[in-house]
Amino acid sequence: MGYPRISKVAIGWTLALATVIFWQSSTAAQEPAETQDPVVTPATGKKAESAALKAFALSKSVYVGATKCKSCHNKEVKGLIYDKWSKLGHAKSIEVLTSEKGLAVAKELGIKKPAEAPECLKCHVTAFGEKKERLHKRFKPNLGVQCESCHGPGSQHVKVRLAAAKVEKVPEEVLQEIPADEAPLPDQLLCLSCHNEESPTYKKFDFGERLEKIRHLHPQREKPRVLPPKKKKVDVIEG
Repeated sequence: MGYPRISKVAIGWTLALATVIFWQSSTAAQEPAETQDPVVTPATGKKAESAALKAFALSKSVYVGATKCKSCHNKEVKGLIYDKWSKLGHAKSIEVLTSEKGLAVAKELGIKKPAEAPECLKCHVTAFGEKKERLHKRFKPNLGVQCESCHGPGSQHVKVRLAAAKVEKVPEEVLQEIPADEAPLPDQLLCLSCHNEESPTYKKFDFGERLEKIRHLHPQREKPRVLPPKKKKVDVIEG
């Protein structure tokens, strides 16, 4: 009794599948440490990912810049949000690089011009590294860490809000809820993508404390939508 004949095509597919399985198993164990997120989910041991950053990457919007946001978000009835941002450290992130202290830190790292260095600009400029087609022609990168670093590219948000205003005129003082797919909410992991130990000026980062410093709520919003993770209650046993 002879053995069944196996075609060369079947053998080829079998070898290809075996190669892929071997490659996946070997590379999974050798993942570079620098690609891992700073926070790990304790329950699974897997890397935690920023939902906000994932949403930004999938968005079809382009970055329009803080000056575009200012046209709607700098009115007193809306909380003068642009003015509040302009007084924060985020709005001065480029100035920090060219300050005496910034230049001194850069010198220690062997960086001559920090305001031109990718390793600095990746966290001091909104949309740094994005493709040209994802930037509006009037987008100004020299404004530092702008609104869209935390809220994502805003062209779709602008388009939707302007279209809605033509259909129904809503008083400016009225708070309008914006869908998450139009303007995602920032999260702790988004902040930690820059506020981490890779920064030469890193200080312990407390998400809750930082949130309070940069909050810019609409006057009609009673409770903030972005909150720090709840701290686990620790039972104290008195001996």
